[in-house]
Amino acid sequence: MKVKRLSGVFIFICLSTGLHAEAHPASLELLGGLNADALESLERNDHIFRYDEENSGIQYFPETQGFGSLETMHQNLKPEVMVEALYRLPYPEGFDPDSEEILDIVYDLSHRVSLISGVKYFSVRKQDHEVLFTDVYRVNNLDEHKRMGDPLPGSQSPGESIYLHMKENALGSGYYRMDYQREQNSLSIMITNETDLGFIIPAVSVEDMIIYLNLIPCSDSILIYGYCGVVLQNDPIVRLLLDPYYAFYRRMTAMETWLYNSLHDTDRLPPLMDPLP
Repeated sequence: MKVKRLSGVFIFICLSTGLHAEAHPASLELLGGLNADALESLERNDHIFRYDEENSGIQYFPETQGFGSLETMHQNLKPEVMVEALYRLPYPEGFDPDSEEILDIVYDLSHRVSLISGVKYFSVRKQDHEVLFTDVYRVNNLDEHKRMGDPLPGSQSPGESIYLHMKENALGSGYYRMDYQREQNSLSIMITNETDLGFIIPAVSVEDMIIYLNLIPCSDSILIYGYCGVVLQNDPIVRLLLDPYYAFYRRMTAMETWLYNSLHDTDRLPPLMDPLP
């Protein structure tokens, strides 16, 4: 199965509070591959994104560990729709990234999957914010689908995947797998659909959608690289019903919004922006 090939390159490296290395770089120092316009936009807005309509491949990944794993996943998936983004997530007030381990905190928060419920997006059709995800909860496995509460902080074993149920406003209800990978100075979270997704017609088959977030502590913020790759079913009809690039961009950004609100205990709405070329 495809997910076995993908998760084979997504091996969790054990969490450790003693993984501090040299002082964290500034976020823009890790983005030497971006052009001046993209860097200026990110510095001004703390968020940029692009649609890979020309199939030019991964362009935004920071100059740090993890690119090889992502590139392998991208090549295995061969997505017809791919979007990527960069976000700069501020540290909580008073937090010192040089003396405290933010990735351990985010790792625990990222298991509170029930808080994905209620995350909103901007509906172009309605010109208003709408709820994207509802009825989000953890399940014990993909056979029994037994509903479970969010795990207690520190209770998850390193490398342990979790499974969750999510209902979203266009693609309906489905089950997903969430995997984690920890490098020395980064934490990656990968979400893969484990059931078919669709609305009027089938849109995405099992394991044909990946949302990937890579979080890197920097001196000025937590730099988050976001990727969403999708293989569409009934491609021409789906494109008549929705803009697949915007549709999957907003799902990826909903996950960043969930992490932001979990870390800051807020109810921030996702930003309204246009893609860069």
